[in-house]
Amino acid sequence: MNKATFLQRAAAWLIDQVILSIIYSLAAVAIGVVIGAYADSGIPVPNLIVAPSVIVFSIAPAFGHFLYFGYLWSRREQSIGMGVMNIRVVNPDGHSLSFLMAGLRGSLGYFLSSLIFGLGYLWFFVDKEQKTWHDKIFNTVVLKQ
Repeated sequence: MNKATFLQRAAAWLIDQVILSIIYSLAAVAIGVVIGAYADSGIPVPNLIVAPSVIVFSIAPAFGHFLYFGYLWSRREQSIGMGVMNIRVVNPDGHSLSFLMAGLRGSLGYFLSSLIFGLGYLWFFVDKEQKTWHDKIFNTVVLKQ
């Protein structure tokens, strides 16, 4: 097994985060246009709609990450960023991740690795197997293609 380097993984992560940021920004603009049109109509917006909307908008990125990585990693073994960097994520036995495991690794796993100043990502340099926290938690390896 030829493992991906830290730079390959970091570049793939950065590409994916740019893609997701663009998607989230476009969604925010679309929502803003709808809210603006609604506000211009003169119809008052009930608080019963505003509060849940703010909550949904706050958790949408985590759900977006779950769907993005869940679909791509379970179907293709690589996200768009990983495809550009010619790397893939699999189980130690070389099989694809399930949609649930892939989605959790890309949302919850990335979140946990980012805690404490990104220590979970930097764990790559400490670990003998060059695994990050999200690799350890979800029992995955990132390989060169």
